[in-house]
Amino acid sequence: MPFFDVDINAFNAGERKTFDGVYRYYSRPLQHFAFSYMHNRVLAEEIVSDSMLKLWNNRQRIRTAQQIKAFLYIATRNACIDSLRSIRSLPATVLPEEANDLKGQDPDVYNRIVYVELLQQIEDAVEGLPLSQQAVFRKSFLEGKTTDEIASETGMTESSIFTQKSKALSTLRKLLKGNILLLVLLAKLG
Repeated sequence: MPFFDVDINAFNAGERKTFDGVYRYYSRPLQHFAFSYMHNRVLAEEIVSDSMLKLWNNRQRIRTAQQIKAFLYIATRNACIDSLRSIRSLPATVLPEEANDLKGQDPDVYNRIVYVELLQQIEDAVEGLPLSQQAVFRKSFLEGKTTDEIASETGMTESSIFTQKSKALSTLRKLLKGNILLLVLLAKLG
């Protein structure tokens, strides 16, 4: 994800436009993050909405853009764990409420955050593809649909789907050239 800069004073003051920018920047990566725990898109979206509301209610305690990120990821992770606990009736454990360093919290959480941010960069690159390539790439690689399923949904022929997939992957490799982590993740998806 590209660097996100926020006017902390405007954010603390409750300026809606500033908060909307934070929401637009973090909502999709947080939904991917929550989905990695919940495996349910609706629950993931709900959890992210709740995390955003918690951020809004605690905005005056935030001092830096990094604290916004930490707050959102930790609130989202904790909400996922709480939700899973209520679903599975797991015993409660003490979870830290704040973090100065996400890496120090839990390596798995940090790895999930990095993974989600890499996926977001791929998603940003996918948005630069022609619409037919975007649709086929998303359905095939991100949603895990088969060629037959894509053909029945889109009305495209199998050969057209293969062509669109190949073109999308080729273009993405060129766009992501120089970022080895993104290329590795793209190779894993492909």
